[in-house]
Amino acid sequence: MTDADDAAEDANDAGAGGRGVDIAAGLCLAALSVFALVWLIPTHTQPADSQFDVAPGFFPNLAAGAVLLLSGLLLLRRWGQAPSGGGGGFRIVLELAVWCALGVAVMLALSHIGFLVMAPVVIAGAMLFSGNRNWWLIAAMTIIFPLVVKWAAWFIFTVDLP
Repeated sequence: MTDADDAAEDANDAGAGGRGVDIAAGLCLAALSVFALVWLIPTHTQPADSQFDVAPGFFPNLAAGAVLLLSGLLLLRRWGQAPSGGGGGFRIVLELAVWCALGVAVMLALSHIGFLVMAPVVIAGAMLFSGNRNWWLIAAMTIIFPLVVKWAAWFIFTVDLP
């Protein structure tokens, strides 16, 4: 593969929206991660019980920091590229709105229903949406993964998931 092939592939790798969608997504993700780092995580987590414990906000802060870093890298990579053709802006905005609504619904459901009930629903939905039709794998993941995560959260961090 040549550099020209790499550049052409990079220009078209984002689908119909291309550069503009990547820039918009990078800005949205950066704003959401800053919101999480500045307000959401500090107001919804408590400090560590002792100086040797991992603070409950450590992993959410780590995840939000990773999202901020990766969205910044996406912005840096796409900002200097020439705009690609394509369209589909309304469809992409609609998909973004649906994903945001689903994210809020899952967040609210986790606090009211609990992790062991909500995780299998989210896992099965994500696997079906991504095109996986291997039913035994879907069943195994929806049963085993939430139990392992709940067990690991308790035994490693002594945190009981909601």
